[in-house]
Amino acid sequence: MDPIDRKLAEFYQQRTLNSARLESILAESRRQRQRHKLPMYAAAAALAMMLVTVLHQHALSNQQVDYALREAALNHLNKLKLDATASSVSALQSELPELPFDMVLPEGQLYEELALIGGRYCTIGGNLAAHLKFSHPQSGELFSLFMTPKAGTTKSLHSEAEQVEGVEVRLWQENNVVYAMARRPEIHHE
Repeated sequence: MDPIDRKLAEFYQQRTLNSARLESILAESRRQRQRHKLPMYAAAAALAMMLVTVLHQHALSNQQVDYALREAALNHLNKLKLDATASSVSALQSELPELPFDMVLPEGQLYEELALIGGRYCTIGGNLAAHLKFSHPQSGELFSLFMTPKAGTTKSLHSEAEQVEGVEVRLWQENNVVYAMARRPEIHHE
């Protein structure tokens, strides 16, 4: 060790730090570490709150979808009288004047193959909806098509297909309209 280093070592070995000063330095060090952890704790808390909110919204959305699917299935199964009979959507539209929207069939060839019987007022997702009844000309199978504007609670309804009470129900959105198609497939015994 060179003489300067030895002298410095001896100098500092003879010095002592009083316990009050040592405690003050250690306390300040602890405070600094805590201050650095606060933003991390705040970020973790904010992330946890966002996660809870997203999970709650997802659960609520799923609950609304389940409710709309159940509503469509039960409306399809009920034997309520039609409010109007018509063979075309435009004729049915004039027979259901309380509907605050224009009835438009969704894309697809299926509706060209089915015969419109008539329709009535109902609700889907808590919104006023049109319930159109169709039958298949060859098999006589009944189909229900529900439509309501994409607004309020129906904005969050996402596409889903499910079997409810023995009824196949498909829910989807197209052209700012929420549609639900319901049919009860015949059970074939062999």
